[in-house]
Amino acid sequence: MDEALVKQLKQRVEAELRQREVAFVEFWLTELKKIQAKRHRDLASLQTDFKGMLDRLETRLRSLKGSRDLYV
Repeated sequence: MDEALVKQLKQRVEAELRQREVAFVEFWLTELKKIQAKRHRDLASLQTDFKGMLDRLETRLRSLKGSRDLYV
């Protein structure tokens, strides 16, 4: 392959990865801000919201690990 083409493809992949990471961080930052904005009355309700968020993250991670074979 031509070196220029390889360099161009590498830049595209890096840009796509960066874009996906930004979207990921923005999404979960928004979710955390929603929890913060709730003004929980007690620690238990805050813990419940964090537990829900952790469950969502774990589910997403399992989903991504399970679909890993699609990209190999």
